[in-house]
Amino acid sequence: MGLVKTYNFEKIKPFLLSLRNTGYEGDICFLVGDLAPETIAGIREFGVDVQAFNELYFQLPLYRNGKWAMKKIYPYHRLVNLYPINRLNYWIVKKLTTGKRGSYRTKAQIASLFVHVMCVRYPLYYLYLSKYGHQYDKIMLTDVRDVIFQRDPFDFEIGDRLCCFFEEEGKTLNVGDANTEWIAQGFGKEALQEIGHCRTSCSGTTIGSRDAILNYLEVMIDRMLALKCHTWGIDQGVHNYILHKGLVPNVKFYNNYQGPILTMHYSEASKLKFNEQGYLVNEDGSTINVLHQYDRQSPEVKSQMTVYQRSECIC
Repeated sequence: MGLVKTYNFEKIKPFLLSLRNTGYEGDICFLVGDLAPETIAGIREFGVDVQAFNELYFQLPLYRNGKWAMKKIYPYHRLVNLYPINRLNYWIVKKLTTGKRGSYRTKAQIASLFVHVMCVRYPLYYLYLSKYGHQYDKIMLTDVRDVIFQRDPFDFEIGDRLCCFFEEEGKTLNVGDANTEWIAQGFGKEALQEIGHCRTSCSGTTIGSRDAILNYLEVMIDRMLALKCHTWGIDQGVHNYILHKGLVPNVKFYNNYQGPILTMHYSEASKLKFNEQGYLVNEDGSTINVLHQYDRQSPEVKSQMTVYQRSECIC
């Protein structure tokens, strides 16, 4: 499952083409917004279940580069960052859902109206899976634009766990990057002091059993609704907070070069290993299933990647 907004089809095609080239025959679902009809048509040619989502906005005229254009304004995204509106919003959600049957569906429906687009995927995933999740025993929640596949993403032992993936070794939550800001903004400096030494897990790819994924999404929704700050990327702060605070049970973390996913944003070219077929491999020589953030690599590295060449990548 992934969320796609505003991209043209050429940005999405490598994900779909590389996944189908692995022989994967399972279902794919995209939550989509602001896509051109030809982009949606191209996605559907790969057998994707396309689910449109809507956000609350209004349009204002904006003069830029010598011409007028309409700009979408999302007022609620800004309002929920203001005190006491954010506390009132949280209070209303609690009153509407506490002790009620199907409370997480209600929470997800409310959250989907005001959280940032980077966060909105989680309540939307929950709403979809609460309806159709019984059809699946394994689920992957994933970014789309910067993900390509060398093997079937589910071709490893998953069991009843939530599988999460660390960024490069040495990347902890307190190194002073955006992850530090997200923890401090979302949960306070005390939380940063408590879990700042922990490794950074990337929220862009998560795999697990149906029950593990649904439980993870419920905890994500609870913590996102309670946030005092809804900024771009803060979903990764929530993701790391709930994992390192032990709020999600039965989690398995994978290091880079030792698991089914390689998170490549901080990967140095000298650490990347290719087999004779041009596929990136782990330390033990096994082919890595999924390459995330591959677009951050140099043209020289990309030219060595067989899956990059075969997936019509343009980045």
